[in-house]
Amino acid sequence: MELFIFIVFQLLMEVQSYKSPTVKVSPDVIRESSSVKISCETPADVRVNQCYFYTNREEKNIKVSSSSELELTGVEVLRWAGVKSPESIYINCYYSVNEQGINKPSSHSPATVTVLDSLEKPFISVSGDDDQLSISCEIPLSVRADFNCSLYTEDDVLLYQHVSQWNQSGKNLCMFYVSRSELLTRSVNSRQLFCVYSLKTEPEIRSPHSDTYTFRDLPQAKLRASASVILETDTVELSCENTEDLKMEKCFFNINERESNSKHSSSCQLSLTGSQISVWSGGQNSSVRISCFYTVNLSQAQKPSAHSDPVTVTVNISTSISPQKTSQLDTVISSSETPVYCTTDLWFIVLVFTCVAVILSGVMGLICLCVFACKYFNVSLFIKQQIVSQSDVQE
Repeated sequence: MELFIFIVFQLLMEVQSYKSPTVKVSPDVIRESSSVKISCETPADVRVNQCYFYTNREEKNIKVSSSSELELTGVEVLRWAGVKSPESIYINCYYSVNEQGINKPSSHSPATVTVLDSLEKPFISVSGDDDQLSISCEIPLSVRADFNCSLYTEDDVLLYQHVSQWNQSGKNLCMFYVSRSELLTRSVNSRQLFCVYSLKTEPEIRSPHSDTYTFRDLPQAKLRASASVILETDTVELSCENTEDLKMEKCFFNINERESNSKHSSSCQLSLTGSQISVWSGGQNSSVRISCFYTVNLSQAQKPSAHSDPVTVTVNISTSISPQKTSQLDTVISSSETPVYCTTDLWFIVLVFTCVAVILSGVMGLICLCVFACKYFNVSLFIKQQIVSQSDVQE
Protein backbone atom coordinates (compact mmCIF):
# COMPACT_ATOMS: atom_id res chain seq x y z
CA MET A 1 0.00 0.00 0.00
CA GLU A 2 2.79 2.40 0.90
CA LEU A 3 4.53 1.58 -2.38
CA PHE A 4 1.37 2.38 -4.36
CA ILE A 5 0.97 5.72 -2.62
CA PHE A 6 4.61 6.56 -3.31
CA ILE A 7 4.27 5.70 -7.02
CA VAL A 8 1.10 7.84 -7.35
CA PHE A 9 2.83 10.71 -5.58
CA GLN A 10 5.82 10.46 -7.92
CA LEU A 11 3.53 10.43 -10.96
CA LEU A 12 1.70 13.52 -9.71
CA MET A 13 4.97 15.29 -9.11
CA GLU A 14 6.11 14.42 -12.61
CA VAL A 15 2.87 15.71 -14.16
CA GLN A 16 3.01 18.94 -12.19
CA SER A 17 6.64 19.40 -13.07
CA TYR A 18 5.70 20.16 -16.69
CA LYS A 19 4.77 23.76 -17.26
CA SER A 20 1.29 24.53 -18.60
CA PRO A 21 1.05 25.44 -22.28
CA THR A 22 -0.38 28.73 -23.52
CA VAL A 23 -3.39 28.56 -25.79
CA LYS A 24 -3.79 31.30 -28.37
CA VAL A 25 -6.72 31.78 -30.75
CA SER A 26 -6.57 34.22 -33.63
CA PRO A 27 -8.96 35.85 -34.09
CA ASP A 28 -10.97 35.22 -30.96
CA VAL A 29 -14.28 36.23 -32.63
CA ILE A 30 -15.14 34.72 -36.01
CA ARG A 31 -18.02 34.18 -38.35
CA GLU A 32 -19.18 30.71 -39.23
CA SER A 33 -17.57 31.00 -42.64
CA SER A 34 -14.22 32.38 -41.44
CA SER A 35 -11.32 30.49 -39.87
CA VAL A 36 -9.57 30.51 -36.54
CA LYS A 37 -6.02 29.41 -35.81
CA ILE A 38 -5.57 27.65 -32.46
CA SER A 39 -2.02 27.31 -31.13
CA CYS A 40 -0.82 25.36 -28.13
CA GLU A 41 2.45 27.02 -27.22
CA THR A 42 4.66 24.77 -25.11
CA PRO A 43 7.75 25.58 -23.03
CA ALA A 44 10.92 25.87 -25.07
CA ASP A 45 12.88 23.48 -22.84
CA VAL A 46 10.36 20.66 -23.21
CA ARG A 47 10.42 18.17 -26.06
CA VAL A 48 6.75 17.79 -26.86
CA ASN A 49 5.44 14.63 -28.36
CA GLN A 50 1.90 15.76 -29.24
CA CYS A 51 -0.71 18.41 -28.38
CA TYR A 52 -4.29 17.60 -27.50
CA PHE A 53 -7.30 19.92 -27.95
CA TYR A 54 -10.81 19.57 -26.58
CA THR A 55 -13.79 21.90 -26.00
CA ASN A 56 -15.74 23.14 -22.98
CA ARG A 57 -13.80 21.27 -20.32
CA GLU A 58 -15.06 17.92 -21.55
CA GLU A 59 -12.25 15.61 -22.49
CA LYS A 60 -14.02 14.04 -25.42
CA ASN A 61 -13.78 14.57 -29.14
CA ILE A 62 -10.13 15.30 -28.56
CA LYS A 63 -8.23 16.57 -31.56
CA VAL A 64 -4.57 15.64 -31.73
CA SER A 65 -1.88 17.67 -33.49
CA SER A 66 1.80 16.98 -33.70
CA SER A 67 2.41 20.53 -34.92
CA SER A 68 0.72 22.05 -31.85
CA GLU A 69 -1.70 23.95 -34.10
CA LEU A 70 -5.24 23.61 -35.42
CA GLU A 71 -6.98 25.67 -38.09
CA LEU A 72 -10.74 25.35 -38.19
CA THR A 73 -13.70 27.23 -39.63
CA GLY A 74 -16.44 28.59 -37.42
CA VAL A 75 -18.80 25.85 -38.57
CA GLU A 76 -16.23 23.17 -37.69
CA VAL A 77 -15.72 24.67 -34.22
CA LEU A 78 -19.49 24.70 -33.59
CA ARG A 79 -19.84 21.13 -34.80
CA TRP A 80 -16.87 20.05 -32.67
CA ALA A 81 -18.41 21.61 -29.54
CA GLY A 82 -21.94 20.45 -30.42
CA VAL A 83 -23.44 23.96 -30.10
CA LYS A 84 -25.10 26.55 -32.33
CA SER A 85 -24.16 30.10 -33.17
CA PRO A 86 -23.76 32.50 -31.51
CA GLU A 87 -21.65 30.86 -28.85
CA SER A 88 -18.41 31.32 -26.96
CA ILE A 89 -16.49 28.06 -26.77
CA TYR A 90 -13.67 27.12 -24.44
CA ILE A 91 -10.72 25.54 -26.25
CA ASN A 92 -8.44 23.60 -23.93
CA CYS A 93 -5.10 22.10 -24.73
CA TYR A 94 -2.32 20.14 -23.11
CA TYR A 95 0.75 18.37 -24.38
CA SER A 96 2.46 15.10 -23.62
CA VAL A 97 6.11 14.21 -23.16
CA ASN A 98 7.42 10.76 -23.95
CA GLU A 99 9.65 9.47 -21.19
CA GLN A 100 10.83 5.91 -21.29
CA GLY A 101 8.03 4.97 -23.68
CA ILE A 102 5.38 6.57 -21.54
CA ASN A 103 3.43 9.70 -22.66
CA LYS A 104 3.20 11.97 -19.67
CA PRO A 105 0.56 14.81 -19.96
CA SER A 106 1.02 18.42 -18.88
CA SER A 107 -1.46 20.64 -17.11
CA HIS A 108 -4.36 21.97 -19.17
CA SER A 109 -4.83 25.57 -20.35
CA PRO A 110 -8.05 27.20 -21.67
CA ALA A 111 -8.83 29.92 -24.20
CA THR A 112 -12.06 31.20 -25.69
CA VAL A 113 -13.21 31.54 -29.27
CA THR A 114 -16.54 33.13 -30.18
CA VAL A 115 -18.44 32.03 -33.27
CA LEU A 116 -21.38 34.02 -34.59
CA ASP A 117 -22.95 35.26 -37.77
CA SER A 118 -25.64 37.58 -36.49
CA LEU A 119 -26.24 39.65 -33.39
CA GLU A 120 -29.42 40.36 -31.49
CA LYS A 121 -30.60 43.93 -31.37
CA PRO A 122 -29.85 45.91 -28.19
CA PHE A 123 -32.42 47.53 -25.88
CA ILE A 124 -32.46 51.27 -25.25
CA SER A 125 -33.95 53.14 -22.30
CA VAL A 126 -33.76 56.75 -21.10
CA SER A 127 -33.92 58.22 -17.61
CA GLY A 128 -32.75 61.38 -15.90
CA ASP A 129 -33.82 64.82 -14.77
CA ASP A 130 -34.59 68.04 -16.62
CA ASP A 131 -30.94 68.81 -17.40
CA GLN A 132 -29.06 65.51 -17.69
CA LEU A 133 -30.23 62.35 -19.48
CA SER A 134 -28.92 58.85 -18.83
CA ILE A 135 -29.28 56.66 -21.91
CA SER A 136 -28.75 52.95 -21.41
CA CYS A 137 -28.04 50.55 -24.25
CA GLU A 138 -28.31 46.96 -23.03
CA ILE A 139 -26.38 44.42 -25.08
CA PRO A 140 -27.92 40.90 -25.12
CA LEU A 141 -24.52 39.41 -25.75
CA SER A 142 -24.26 35.87 -24.47
CA VAL A 143 -20.88 35.38 -26.09
CA ARG A 144 -17.61 36.51 -24.57
CA ALA A 145 -16.36 39.37 -26.70
CA ASP A 146 -15.45 43.03 -26.49
CA PHE A 147 -17.63 45.40 -28.47
CA ASN A 148 -18.17 48.97 -29.59
CA CYS A 149 -21.39 50.69 -28.64
CA SER A 150 -22.78 53.70 -30.56
CA LEU A 151 -25.66 56.12 -30.06
CA TYR A 152 -27.36 57.70 -33.07
CA THR A 153 -30.15 60.17 -33.80
CA GLU A 154 -32.95 59.59 -36.32
CA ASP A 155 -30.90 61.12 -39.15
CA ASP A 156 -28.00 58.70 -38.52
CA VAL A 157 -25.87 61.32 -36.80
CA LEU A 158 -23.42 59.66 -34.42
CA LEU A 159 -23.65 61.25 -30.98
CA TYR A 160 -21.35 59.05 -28.91
CA GLN A 161 -19.33 55.88 -29.17
CA HIS A 162 -17.94 53.67 -26.41
CA VAL A 163 -15.52 50.75 -26.36
CA SER A 164 -16.76 48.24 -23.80
CA GLN A 165 -15.60 44.94 -22.44
CA TRP A 166 -17.59 41.83 -21.89
CA ASN A 167 -18.99 41.59 -18.38
CA GLN A 168 -18.76 38.22 -16.69
CA SER A 169 -22.06 38.90 -14.95
CA GLY A 170 -23.69 38.48 -18.33
CA LYS A 171 -25.29 41.95 -18.30
CA ASN A 172 -23.57 44.25 -20.73
CA LEU A 173 -24.51 47.92 -20.68
CA CYS A 174 -23.38 50.98 -22.56
CA MET A 175 -24.20 54.20 -20.71
CA PHE A 176 -24.40 57.56 -22.43
CA TYR A 177 -24.85 60.84 -20.55
CA VAL A 178 -26.31 63.62 -22.65
CA SER A 179 -27.49 67.09 -21.69
CA ARG A 180 -30.95 68.13 -22.78
CA SER A 181 -29.52 71.10 -24.68
CA GLU A 182 -27.46 68.74 -26.87
CA LEU A 183 -30.60 67.05 -28.13
CA LEU A 184 -33.23 69.76 -28.14
CA THR A 185 -33.42 73.33 -29.30
CA ARG A 186 -36.16 75.95 -29.38
CA SER A 187 -37.16 74.77 -32.86
CA VAL A 188 -36.65 71.03 -32.23
CA ASN A 189 -38.53 69.61 -29.25
CA SER A 190 -38.26 65.88 -30.04
CA ARG A 191 -35.52 63.46 -30.99
CA GLN A 192 -35.49 59.82 -32.01
CA LEU A 193 -32.57 57.84 -30.59
CA PHE A 194 -31.29 54.33 -31.20
CA CYS A 195 -28.14 52.39 -30.39
CA VAL A 196 -26.14 49.65 -32.08
CA TYR A 197 -23.12 47.59 -31.13
CA SER A 198 -20.43 45.86 -33.14
CA LEU A 199 -17.81 43.26 -32.41
CA LYS A 200 -14.14 43.65 -33.20
CA THR A 201 -13.96 41.19 -36.03
CA GLU A 202 -12.58 41.18 -39.55
CA PRO A 203 -14.87 42.08 -41.18
CA GLU A 204 -16.81 43.90 -38.48
CA ILE A 205 -20.02 42.29 -37.23
CA ARG A 206 -22.67 44.88 -36.54
CA SER A 207 -25.93 44.42 -34.67
CA PRO A 208 -29.34 45.59 -35.88
CA HIS A 209 -30.62 48.92 -34.57
CA SER A 210 -32.35 48.95 -31.24
CA ASP A 211 -35.96 50.02 -31.10
CA THR A 212 -36.24 53.77 -31.58
CA TYR A 213 -36.75 55.79 -28.43
CA THR A 214 -38.55 59.07 -29.03
CA PHE A 215 -37.40 61.69 -26.58
CA ARG A 216 -39.95 64.46 -26.53
CA ASP A 217 -39.80 67.71 -24.66
CA LEU A 218 -42.91 69.73 -23.87
CA PRO A 219 -43.92 71.95 -26.78
CA GLN A 220 -43.13 75.62 -26.39
CA ALA A 221 -45.88 77.71 -24.86
CA LYS A 222 -47.73 80.15 -27.10
CA LEU A 223 -49.12 83.44 -25.78
CA ARG A 224 -52.06 85.21 -27.37
CA ALA A 225 -53.17 88.78 -26.54
CA SER A 226 -56.53 90.25 -27.53
CA ALA A 227 -54.97 93.67 -28.20
CA SER A 228 -51.52 95.16 -28.57
CA VAL A 229 -52.39 98.80 -27.79
CA ILE A 230 -54.82 99.75 -25.00
CA LEU A 231 -55.74 102.67 -22.77
CA GLU A 232 -55.40 102.59 -18.99
CA THR A 233 -59.11 101.84 -18.67
CA ASP A 234 -59.15 99.18 -21.41
CA THR A 235 -58.76 95.44 -20.79
CA VAL A 236 -56.52 92.95 -22.57
CA GLU A 237 -57.15 89.19 -22.49
CA LEU A 238 -54.02 86.99 -22.26
CA SER A 239 -54.18 83.28 -23.11
CA CYS A 240 -51.30 80.79 -22.67
CA GLU A 241 -51.62 77.75 -24.96
CA ASN A 242 -49.71 74.72 -26.25
CA THR A 243 -49.72 73.23 -29.73
CA GLU A 244 -50.52 69.63 -28.77
CA ASP A 245 -53.59 70.00 -26.54
CA LEU A 246 -51.72 68.79 -23.46
CA LYS A 247 -53.47 69.07 -20.12
CA MET A 248 -51.83 72.06 -18.48
CA GLU A 249 -51.86 72.17 -14.69
CA LYS A 250 -51.00 75.84 -14.33
CA CYS A 251 -49.73 78.75 -16.40
CA PHE A 252 -47.31 81.48 -15.38
CA PHE A 253 -47.13 84.95 -16.93
CA ASN A 254 -43.94 87.04 -16.74
CA ILE A 255 -43.47 90.71 -17.58
CA ASN A 256 -40.27 92.13 -19.07
CA GLU A 257 -38.51 88.76 -18.52
CA ARG A 258 -38.80 89.04 -14.73
CA GLU A 259 -39.83 85.72 -13.21
CA SER A 260 -39.73 87.12 -9.67
CA ASN A 261 -42.99 88.99 -10.27
CA SER A 262 -44.95 86.41 -12.23
CA LYS A 263 -48.70 85.92 -12.22
CA HIS A 264 -50.18 82.41 -12.36
CA SER A 265 -53.52 81.07 -13.49
CA SER A 266 -54.98 77.57 -13.36
CA SER A 267 -57.21 78.44 -16.33
CA CYS A 268 -54.16 79.68 -18.27
CA GLN A 269 -55.99 82.93 -18.99
CA LEU A 270 -55.43 86.38 -17.56
CA SER A 271 -57.51 89.55 -17.87
CA LEU A 272 -55.75 92.83 -17.07
CA THR A 273 -56.53 96.51 -17.47
CA GLY A 274 -53.97 98.97 -18.73
CA SER A 275 -53.61 100.39 -15.22
CA GLN A 276 -52.97 96.93 -13.77
CA ILE A 277 -50.30 96.28 -16.40
CA SER A 278 -48.63 99.60 -15.54
CA VAL A 279 -48.60 98.68 -11.85
CA TRP A 280 -47.34 95.16 -12.66
CA SER A 281 -44.44 96.56 -14.69
CA GLY A 282 -43.58 99.09 -12.00
CA GLY A 283 -44.53 101.98 -14.25
CA GLN A 284 -41.17 101.87 -16.03
CA ASN A 285 -42.49 102.44 -19.55
CA SER A 286 -45.69 102.29 -21.54
CA SER A 287 -44.66 99.26 -23.67
CA VAL A 288 -44.14 95.95 -21.87
CA ARG A 289 -43.13 92.45 -23.01
CA ILE A 290 -45.22 89.63 -21.59
CA SER A 291 -44.38 85.91 -21.91
CA CYS A 292 -45.77 82.72 -20.40
CA PHE A 293 -45.03 79.06 -19.74
CA TYR A 294 -47.10 76.15 -18.45
CA THR A 295 -46.57 73.06 -16.31
CA VAL A 296 -47.84 69.51 -16.75
CA ASN A 297 -47.96 66.64 -14.31
CA LEU A 298 -45.44 63.96 -15.32
CA SER A 299 -44.57 61.10 -12.96
CA GLN A 300 -46.12 62.99 -10.04
CA ALA A 301 -43.90 65.99 -10.70
CA GLN A 302 -44.59 69.37 -12.26
CA LYS A 303 -42.59 69.75 -15.45
CA PRO A 304 -42.34 73.25 -16.98
CA SER A 305 -42.47 74.01 -20.68
CA ALA A 306 -40.23 76.35 -22.61
CA HIS A 307 -41.20 80.02 -22.38
CA SER A 308 -43.33 81.49 -25.12
CA ASP A 309 -42.13 84.18 -27.45
CA PRO A 310 -42.87 87.55 -25.82
CA VAL A 311 -45.88 89.65 -26.80
CA THR A 312 -45.64 93.45 -26.64
CA VAL A 313 -48.54 95.39 -25.11
CA THR A 314 -48.53 99.20 -25.16
CA VAL A 315 -50.55 101.17 -22.60
CA ASN A 316 -51.39 104.69 -23.76
CA ILE A 317 -51.86 107.31 -21.03
CA SER A 318 -55.33 108.95 -21.01
CA THR A 319 -55.54 112.64 -22.22
CA SER A 320 -58.40 113.73 -19.81
CA ILE A 321 -57.80 117.10 -17.94
CA SER A 322 -58.64 117.83 -14.32
CA PRO A 323 -61.20 120.59 -13.39
CA GLN A 324 -58.47 122.80 -11.93
CA LYS A 325 -56.51 122.66 -15.15
CA THR A 326 -59.71 123.31 -17.09
CA SER A 327 -60.44 126.51 -15.16
CA GLN A 328 -56.89 127.68 -15.64
CA LEU A 329 -57.18 126.92 -19.33
CA ASP A 330 -60.44 128.87 -19.53
CA THR A 331 -58.72 131.80 -17.84
CA VAL A 332 -55.91 131.68 -20.34
CA ILE A 333 -58.34 131.45 -23.22
CA SER A 334 -60.45 134.34 -21.92
CA SER A 335 -57.38 136.48 -21.35
CA SER A 336 -56.10 135.66 -24.79
CA GLU A 337 -59.47 136.38 -26.38
CA THR A 338 -59.87 139.83 -24.73
CA PRO A 339 -57.43 141.61 -27.06
CA VAL A 340 -59.34 140.21 -30.00
CA TYR A 341 -62.58 141.72 -28.77
CA CYS A 342 -60.87 145.10 -28.01
CA THR A 343 -59.32 145.28 -31.43
CA THR A 344 -62.68 144.62 -33.05
CA ASP A 345 -64.35 147.42 -31.04
CA LEU A 346 -61.55 149.81 -31.95
CA TRP A 347 -61.98 149.16 -35.62
CA PHE A 348 -65.70 149.63 -35.23
CA ILE A 349 -65.21 152.99 -33.47
CA VAL A 350 -62.73 154.12 -36.11
CA LEU A 351 -65.20 153.16 -38.78
CA VAL A 352 -68.01 155.04 -37.01
CA PHE A 353 -65.87 158.11 -36.55
CA THR A 354 -64.82 157.93 -40.16
CA CYS A 355 -68.40 157.78 -41.25
CA VAL A 356 -69.31 160.65 -38.95
CA ALA A 357 -66.36 162.63 -40.26
CA VAL A 358 -67.41 161.98 -43.82
CA ILE A 359 -70.97 163.01 -43.02
CA LEU A 360 -69.81 166.10 -41.17
CA SER A 361 -67.50 166.96 -44.04
CA GLY A 362 -70.40 166.67 -46.40
CA VAL A 363 -72.60 168.81 -44.18
CA MET A 364 -69.86 171.42 -43.83
CA GLY A 365 -69.34 171.40 -47.56
CA LEU A 366 -73.03 171.86 -48.09
CA ILE A 367 -73.14 174.71 -45.58
CA CYS A 368 -70.16 176.34 -47.22
CA LEU A 369 -71.82 175.94 -50.58
CA CYS A 370 -75.01 177.46 -49.24
CA VAL A 371 -73.10 180.38 -47.71
CA PHE A 372 -71.24 180.90 -50.96
CA ALA A 373 -74.47 180.75 -52.89
CA CYS A 374 -76.09 183.27 -50.54
CA LYS A 375 -73.14 185.62 -50.82
CA TYR A 376 -73.13 185.22 -54.58
CA PHE A 377 -76.85 185.97 -54.67
CA ASN A 378 -76.46 189.01 -52.45
CA VAL A 379 -73.58 190.33 -54.54
CA SER A 380 -75.52 189.83 -57.73
CA LEU A 381 -78.51 191.58 -56.21
CA PHE A 382 -76.35 194.47 -55.04
CA ILE A 383 -74.80 194.90 -58.46
CA LYS A 384 -78.17 194.91 -60.07
CA GLN A 385 -79.40 197.54 -57.63
CA GLN A 386 -76.39 199.72 -58.39
CA ILE A 387 -76.96 199.46 -62.06
CA VAL A 388 -80.61 200.38 -61.62
CA SER A 389 -79.68 203.31 -59.43
CA GLN A 390 -77.20 204.67 -61.94
CA SER A 391 -79.76 204.35 -64.69
CA ASP A 392 -82.24 206.43 -62.73
CA VAL A 393 -79.71 209.14 -62.17
CA GLN A 394 -78.84 209.48 -65.80
CA GLU A 395 -82.38 209.86 -66.82
